[in-house]
Amino acid sequence: MADSASHVPSKLLQLPKELRNIIYSHFDNVDAKSLRSTCSAMGRDVPLRLTRVFLSANSLNINVFRAVANHEEFRHSVTEIIWDDARLFTQPDLEGDWSGSFYTWPEPDNPATCPLWFIRRSMDTWHSDPRFSLGWQESWDLYTSLIQDQEQIIASNLDIDTFKYGLERFPSLKRVTITPSAHGIDHRPLFKTPMIRAFPAGFEYPRPTAWPPAPGKALPWIGEDGPSGPYEREYGVRSNAEAYRNRWRGYRAVTRALAESEQHYVTELVVGGRERPGFSHLSLDIFTGYLEEENWISYKSGLLHDALAKAKDLKHICLRTTTDISDGEPGLLEPDELEQVDLSLSTIFPIDQWPQLEHFGLSGFILDIDDLIGVVAALPASLRCVELSHLAFKRTDDLYENFLVKMRDTLSHSPRLEQQRPKIRIFATAWGLDQRDQKARFVEVDDAVYSFMYQHEEKLFIGWDSTIIPGRGGIIRGFFDSELMEPL
Repeated sequence: MADSASHVPSKLLQLPKELRNIIYSHFDNVDAKSLRSTCSAMGRDVPLRLTRVFLSANSLNINVFRAVANHEEFRHSVTEIIWDDARLFTQPDLEGDWSGSFYTWPEPDNPATCPLWFIRRSMDTWHSDPRFSLGWQESWDLYTSLIQDQEQIIASNLDIDTFKYGLERFPSLKRVTITPSAHGIDHRPLFKTPMIRAFPAGFEYPRPTAWPPAPGKALPWIGEDGPSGPYEREYGVRSNAEAYRNRWRGYRAVTRALAESEQHYVTELVVGGRERPGFSHLSLDIFTGYLEEENWISYKSGLLHDALAKAKDLKHICLRTTTDISDGEPGLLEPDELEQVDLSLSTIFPIDQWPQLEHFGLSGFILDIDDLIGVVAALPASLRCVELSHLAFKRTDDLYENFLVKMRDTLSHSPRLEQQRPKIRIFATAWGLDQRDQKARFVEVDDAVYSFMYQHEEKLFIGWDSTIIPGRGGIIRGFFDSELMEPL
């Protein structure tokens, strides 16, 4: 009986092929992959949809990228290229101070071949359980082969040439994402690239970080080389201005290729880029260092405002900064200094130049509540979502709760129809999470905020900060785990 039952086709497979394809078209990639893995029949029947490809200075990533680009069916479905702009460390540099670490460093299996800096960086990065480690010598052997491969690709510019080839071969390409965070944290990658998927279980390696990880590591784009220059002092004797600029190698290559090529249809560049007609989506992650101690001089220059004003077709704008804000409080300003902040959002955002804007996002800003409310109220009728996180308000008596009340009062008097009311997305802090979990998790309170805004539900936040009250509809999500959804 069991044998005969195993050969009975799924009822889904008994439907007409046209109907099955319509059903499959409503699945996202995660569901489609799960269905394909249930049995060989489903694996053959459910179409494989490749909507994005990955690229970096790695042969496996490049080979998979080119295989998709050369496939006459798959290449037409690709809408996004994700460039991993973080490269593997090839030598110890001056970043980090190991002397104060709480770890007891193990001796390498073979000190002659496995260097101590490799072990130190790997352990500081991943916090791995040694019981499940591949072993330092095996990890180092694999790592050296990856480094050799990386250096050969960079020397030949094969990754850059491959990106240009993709611009020609992907007719549906709309978005290019550049990120230094593909490898994620604690063995939880942000993107499971072919390279990362191929790593054996227990493989230990230093997590690559291409872009400066701390304010003190950000140096002038153009400066003096040599022992007296800032590059050798900060990054070691082999560093110079060009080597520093090449920490953004992928970013430089992508923006140059997009600006020079006339054979593509890219309208979305996540991270940053140059103006392009029809440019509709811009997500900027800005390393601001200690800008609050310099009275926001970069914002007040007007250069960012003028650049954004050129993108008149924008539908999505999200600006995130590294300003130190935790639980609604800035880390570098005292209360009396906070009240002196005179930065207006109109200095940065040319709201009147974006008549089609649908999404407005802010993260890492110190604001006046009335200024923020005024900007939101001035956004066009096309607005569908306001996304806010890691904000601090300049007046100490201004609370997140006050902001939502004022926002509710402002929007309730607007001429928008109920179905046109924008969704307010706020990413909050989870009550009770330890410091490590807070770096990897956040609380999504979309539904709770909607209920508060438009249905006058009870308060959401604890005291003055951005900590959400448990049981008010918050959902714990993960920065590096898209499937994590836990009620708070």
